[in-house]
Amino acid sequence: MKSLIALSAIALAACGGGGGSSPTFAPPAQSTPAAEVQAAPSQPAPVVQVAAASPPQPVNTNCVTTADGHVSCDLIADDQPIGVGVPAGTYVIFTNRTTDYLQINSVSAFTGEQQRWSEFCVDRDDGRTGQASPGIGEVGCTTKNVGEDYPPITWGNGTGLSVPPGGVIYLGSHTEPVPENHTYSMSVAVQTTGLNAWRQPQQDAVITCDGQLQSTAWTPWQNTTDHDLHLAGASVYAVSSSPSSPNTLSGAACIYVIDASGATKYTNCDDALRTRGDANFPVVTIAPGEFVAAQATNACASPAVWDWVAFLRVW
Repeated sequence: MKSLIALSAIALAACGGGGGSSPTFAPPAQSTPAAEVQAAPSQPAPVVQVAAASPPQPVNTNCVTTADGHVSCDLIADDQPIGVGVPAGTYVIFTNRTTDYLQINSVSAFTGEQQRWSEFCVDRDDGRTGQASPGIGEVGCTTKNVGEDYPPITWGNGTGLSVPPGGVIYLGSHTEPVPENHTYSMSVAVQTTGLNAWRQPQQDAVITCDGQLQSTAWTPWQNTTDHDLHLAGASVYAVSSSPSSPNTLSGAACIYVIDASGATKYTNCDDALRTRGDANFPVVTIAPGEFVAAQATNACASPAVWDWVAFLRVW
């Protein structure tokens, strides 16, 4: 599970969006540039390109392998997908060195391996299996089961993940029992419909099954700005440990907006929230001082484990 991902020196332990007719969004108010990223070494080693089931074309050539073995690339807007292959057990960092807000419409991963369960994740500005503040940290994850390739990670239909100037994106994987080579491919554009991904629950917690109905943690985020925020949809990570429905929880999964008095203003328990992939619903307003939260329930037999995350689309 995500808490077992180990991606070298940083603390990385552990839907296809694109065009459409969505209105243009202003850069999200909570997006802030990351700290300055250390410059690449003066004599970088060449990046090793590794085989994949369907390698992206073209492969991003503006990448270097750093001294600690991970891959570092520039995040660029392009009409074609950008991608890079990374050796087993390593990760890749993409840095927005432009003066523009960019948006990532989709991320795909390829291994050519279908005999085992595995996952890959996207982090923004902070490599961790959780978020220290809304939208900063883990912003997308998906899995593949035996006999599957990875589905892409997206952030809505016609919307994408906002990456401000200076922003950093981490891509890494968790495969058992041994690491696998991965090739990543991203669809990136100059931002017109970018948004943030607020993780619920805030931190990853793999839950050990006990045969009873269990729930994820209750850890709401508050709108601490002085203006309304907007919520429309979620990207769902779901591992149920059910042999017949490995990516659909047995219990309910719900999204809530709570007003400043503690009263529930909005509840959505659509069945799509129980299953890996996209969950879409009309725009909901989160006023200053209000809270947004999501929680899910599942029952499974010991000694298996389960996990669930909703990456809420907020701007």
